Amino acid sequence: MKKKLRLPILLLAVVVMMSIFYIHEANKTTDPVGSPSLDSSTTNPDYAEARMKSIEEVNALIEEAEAKIASGTLTVAQVEAENAKITSLRQTKMNEIALEEMIMASLDFEDVLVLLEDGVLVVDVYTETELTKATFISISRLAKEKFDANYTVKLSATSNSN
Repeated sequence: MKKKLRLPILLLAVVVMMSIFYIHEANKTTDPVGSPSLDSSTTNPDYAEARMKSIEEVNALIEEAEAKIASGTLTVAQVEAENAKITSLRQTKMNEIALEEMIMASLDFEDVLVLLEDGVLVVDVYTETELTKATFISISRLAKEKFDANYTVKLSATSNSN
């Protein structure tokens, strides 16, 4: 009788451990995406508004994925897929923020907005000077380094007169 009980008890223990692991992982991932670029150093209020909207959208997608995980109705593979989605969303947002900071630091722009939308990496620089081909190439190179080389880079410039 004892040998017959070993397997069900072992399986029950594994299920309990995996449940604890996924609950712990869901609790670790509840931090919303924030932006260090949203401080008072931004010079274009439209950029700040676009950043906030983008962060709110990402946070809503993360909360939706976390709610699916917390529901307990997903299979292990589905939970892993949702966790991968959460990680990808966070990484993309952090890459956008890092690219903004890299472009401002290396090319000395007043403000930069970077958003990944539908496979297109939109880079909008806030400057009073005319953009040159060399500037575009530099920005594209930085974008290709930070993001996958498969994305198309769309560069635009905004100034006070626009």
